[in-house]
Amino acid sequence: MNVDVFNRGLSRLLEYILIFFMAMMVFSVVWQVFTRFILNDPSVFTDELSRYLLIWIGILGGTYTFSVKRHLALELLVTRLNARNQHVLNIVINCLVFLFSAVALVYGGWNFMMSTLHHNQMSPGLAIAGNHLPIGYVYAVAPLSGVIICYYAFIDVTKSIYEILCVKTAS
Repeated sequence: MNVDVFNRGLSRLLEYILIFFMAMMVFSVVWQVFTRFILNDPSVFTDELSRYLLIWIGILGGTYTFSVKRHLALELLVTRLNARNQHVLNIVINCLVFLFSAVALVYGGWNFMMSTLHHNQMSPGLAIAGNHLPIGYVYAVAPLSGVIICYYAFIDVTKSIYEILCVKTAS
């Protein structure tokens, strides 16, 4: 399988998950408003559900924007560099992104998730099939997103190295 095909598929999967989570959050907030103001009996779980979905949408949304290269970037320096130096700068930036994602999101997120699961912290208002949702599952988005961002950063570094080597051998 071609890496680009896999990358597009992974980005598309992230896109569909984000669309689903956004629809769920909109439905949750509308239901909360309806039950609070029309029925005068506010729903208990919708406030927490929308909060948890917002966490997942925010972090996965950042992962998606990184995967499609729509993330915030300052292009002032890049436009002044030649093609080879643009690739070198891309390698440096993606290595920093990889390092941050590996340390903060994967390592830190995993430890935080496992800590909350170990201490058996439960969501007070959100229960699934009668069991309260462990908060650690809400925080699972951090290491998951970190792994995906690390993957895309690695792919970008590999492509830039390949471009540098191809330009160097073609000269």
